[in-house]
Amino acid sequence: MKFLLKTLISSAILLGSFAQVNASDLFVVESNTELKAKDGKVSKLFIGVPVSVKKDNGSTVNVTVKGFQDGLNIYSTTGKELLIATLDKGFKVSKKAGTEVELIGTIAKDALGEDVEAIWDETQELYYEMCSVCHAPPQIAHLSMIEWEAIYPSMRTRTTLDDDESSDIIRFLKSNANNGLIKTEH
Repeated sequence: MKFLLKTLISSAILLGSFAQVNASDLFVVESNTELKAKDGKVSKLFIGVPVSVKKDNGSTVNVTVKGFQDGLNIYSTTGKELLIATLDKGFKVSKKAGTEVELIGTIAKDALGEDVEAIWDETQELYYEMCSVCHAPPQIAHLSMIEWEAIYPSMRTRTTLDDDESSDIIRFLKSNANNGLIKTEH
């Protein structure tokens, strides 16, 4: 019964996903994926970050990633709710308006995927396993990244999650929040 409930909730959340994702958009499949600039400098991208493909080179693709810069960190929003990339010193970004920047570089094609549900599958399963013990888990897209940041720590204390698992879950929640990286229809 619990498995059926999890499956139904997961399906409902993710069925509305991807409506705003362009065909040329892909997602990073694991954290610390390297985006290499022409000058050899590297930016490390985190899991679930959307990239826009500009050119397919066979085993690599030229991509862009948009975000907001604060020092060597790139965030998904001006409010710095979700870290999406870290830059090597000297990594040149293309400036947009305000603190918005665009990272341009090459990434291994096998480091990207179009099925964002599959990218988050393990973490989503862990979330439902841990977060449905005491109560029905909230619908992820009903909360904002900042709301997840506020309520998650108090719920985490009631679990047996280690620090890495907890970091994965909060990244999953924020990425799928109503103002997260994954744009869903509500």
